[in-house]
Amino acid sequence: MQLIPTDHTEFFHWFKKHTETYWNKDRDASPEEKLCPEWIQGAKWIGMTDEQIDQVQEKYAVVFTPEHRAFLKILHTIDRKERVYNAGGDYYEQPFLFNWLEDEEAIRLKLNFPYNTILDDVLRMGFWHNRTWGERPDSDEDRTTVFTELYNTAPKVIPLTGHRYLVADATLERKPVLSVWGADIVCYGLDLRKYLLHEFNEHLDIRHRRYDVENEQWEWVLNEEYKPSFLYEDQSDVRKVKFWGDFVM
Repeated sequence: MQLIPTDHTEFFHWFKKHTETYWNKDRDASPEEKLCPEWIQGAKWIGMTDEQIDQVQEKYAVVFTPEHRAFLKILHTIDRKERVYNAGGDYYEQPFLFNWLEDEEAIRLKLNFPYNTILDDVLRMGFWHNRTWGERPDSDEDRTTVFTELYNTAPKVIPLTGHRYLVADATLERKPVLSVWGADIVCYGLDLRKYLLHEFNEHLDIRHRRYDVENEQWEWVLNEEYKPSFLYEDQSDVRKVKFWGDFVM
C-alpha cells in the first residue's frame, strides 16, 4: 500500500498536512515523540493565488509547469526564514524555500547563478562536453559564445531554494530537480514529489526511536511502512534532458 500519494496535487496537500502537524507538536510531549527545531515550531505554509503566480511569471520572465503551479498554490514557502546555527550557537537566516513575493534579490541572483557558475568552470577549469557540445573552441570569447547559445536553447531551470533548481520543461513526463553548483550538477529528485521527500523528510513525522546497540545510542529511523516511497529510482532518463543531462553522472 502506498501511504504517500503519487499524484502531485494530492501529494502537496498530504505534505502540507503532515509537516504542519509535525511543526505543531507539543514540546512537552514524551521523549518518544520526535520534535521539530524550535525555530520552526508552529510554522505554516503560505500558498500563492493564481493571480500572484501570473504576476511573478511576468515579473521574472519565467514559466511554471503545471506541477510547479500546484506546488506554489498549496505550499510555496513557510511563514518564516530558516535559521542555520553554527557550533557556537549563533545563527543566520535564509529562505526555507524561496518566497516569490518577497525574496526578489535572492531570486534574481539565483536565476543567473547556473549560467554564471557553469561558464566560470568552462573558462577557468577547462570544463567542456565534447560529445554533445562539439569541439572545444580555443579562445575564451569563442567558448563563451558557444556556451551561451547552448545554455539559452536548453530547458530553463527555476530556483526552489539554495542551489536547487526545477527543470521547467513541460514536455518532460517528470521534471527533475537539480543541485547546480557550476558544472557539479546532481539530481536531487526525479520530480518535485521525490525532491520534497528527499530534502525535507526530516520535517515529516514518519520516524520512530530505536536503540543502536553497537553505538550505544538512540536514533530515529524511518517507519517500515514508508520505506517503499524512499526506494532508489533509476535516474538514467535525467541524462537525456537537453544540456542538463550532460552534467549528471
